[in-house]
Amino acid sequence: MRFRDDRRAAALQVGAILLLGFLVIGLALYQSTVVPDQNKRVEFDHNQQVQGSLQDVRNGILRTASAERTSPTAVPLGTRYPTRIVAVNPPPSSGSLRTEPGGKVSIVNATAVDGETADFWNGSNRSYATQRLSYRPDYSLYQNAPRTAYADTVLYNGFDDDRNRAVTDQQLLSGNLIYVVALNGSYSRSGTQAATISPSPVSASDRTVAVNGSDIEIKVTTDLSESEWERLLADQYESNGGRIDGNADGVTVYPSNETLVVDLVSNRTYRLRMAKVGVGTGVTDTTEQYLTVVDGADSVTAGGTRRIVLEVRDGYNNPVSGVPVEAAVDGEGSIRPTTGASDGQGRVVYEYGAPDSLSSARDDSINFSFKRPVDRPDFSGEEPESVRINVTVVPLGNVGDIPGGTTYVYPDEFDDAVDGNEAFENSDVPPDDPAGDIDDFENMQAANGQTASLTTSGSDLNVGTVTRNVGSTSTYELDIGYESNKAGKVDVRIVDDDDTVLQTIPLTDFNDGPVTLNGAATDEVSNTGTLYVRYERTGPGGDSVTVDVDYQRLVVG
Repeated sequence: MRFRDDRRAAALQVGAILLLGFLVIGLALYQSTVVPDQNKRVEFDHNQQVQGSLQDVRNGILRTASAERTSPTAVPLGTRYPTRIVAVNPPPSSGSLRTEPGGKVSIVNATAVDGETADFWNGSNRSYATQRLSYRPDYSLYQNAPRTAYADTVLYNGFDDDRNRAVTDQQLLSGNLIYVVALNGSYSRSGTQAATISPSPVSASDRTVAVNGSDIEIKVTTDLSESEWERLLADQYESNGGRIDGNADGVTVYPSNETLVVDLVSNRTYRLRMAKVGVGTGVTDTTEQYLTVVDGADSVTAGGTRRIVLEVRDGYNNPVSGVPVEAAVDGEGSIRPTTGASDGQGRVVYEYGAPDSLSSARDDSINFSFKRPVDRPDFSGEEPESVRINVTVVPLGNVGDIPGGTTYVYPDEFDDAVDGNEAFENSDVPPDDPAGDIDDFENMQAANGQTASLTTSGSDLNVGTVTRNVGSTSTYELDIGYESNKAGKVDVRIVDDDDTVLQTIPLTDFNDGPVTLNGAATDEVSNTGTLYVRYERTGPGGDSVTVDVDYQRLVVG
């Protein structure tokens, strides 16, 4: 018997080989095309996540600069790829986050409005070293990933072709506010895990110092191009209501030294706000740079005392604690203590005591310094570390020796519902529940033609002042110079330290000159040496009220 050839088994083997070949080719194509595309997407998404985390770091630095509490921020330095059963992934990607030299920030030609502060801010060039915080990824596939860096309030992406682009806005200049935040310290982390960064305040505050000048400039070492800074600063051009002189012509980047120069409109007043923030290790403290007056003394009656408050500040205009400050009187009065130390707010409180008896008015000079001898004959108080206060001592009851025959005593401190840490502000001054704002309080402390603005908060006004060290006499007159088209809606109240009303005077009564204090108010001032004055809106609420006060003074004698 003959059998036919059976070729079916061979056909199955060929089919299996072909199928295996297709699988191998498919896996190869998957490994060479799909896996790289998916992993590149993973790297891109990770880079976006890092940029978001670095925006949080940037915001944390700025909050720390304002003395706000911040939380640590985690930055994922690297990423892992999805688990694959048959395909092969590269090792996890990594990255590095570290500080790098960032150059400096300079303020040029700025002079402080306050005379004592102007001993330091005297128009010279003030420069502050700063760091740059930079993240550099090491991806397997996303080869054009940017370097992301923070410097001078801006987070930006840097590319190999120098096409650096800002990710956030800038806060270096906003209206009349110049904001300098210097970064200090050494930080370096690398790998695949998350790195935690915690900004710490070295010199932080939300205070500002008023400065002006004819040619104020801001100079910043920068990686960004001129066109990018023009884009960031466009809303600060003078034509847009800002303070950059010449619009785009006032924004220049010099490539030779990578320096941005911003020219500001001349002869305007600017608010200078500065801070130093630390990251990592090697953070350096600031040191005392100048001494300024918070509460001074212009005149004191014989035998009276006057409170004097000074403040020790660093180069960022923020308080420095624990600094010894010596004091001495060039005259017949006394000063206590002769050596004081600045407290947590950088302040040192003294008490000047006037001589008991005088035949005529005389001047005493009080010298203060944290560096120079205060009893030397050539002491001028013109150095940044020194202050000299001249006090006129008035014979009690002998007003004829004062020009015009009148003794004026001006308010020392105030309390309103805004800010809470302005110069001369004291929350212990009545009222207990203030409403409204006293702006430019210093202008109430002398008849100089410049006004303090008393404005309502919503529809309420209830703000207060205190005048201390008032000489004892039998008659007092309160004199207020003001302008307001709604003065009929405001009362002036004389109160005691418990906020009990002793006398109410309509503000319009001061149109005819000083108003004599009644018996209750006179007894309180004479016995305590203190005058509390409240400005309070009367009648129903509604529209706002503004009172521009040139001076508030007590006529003694």
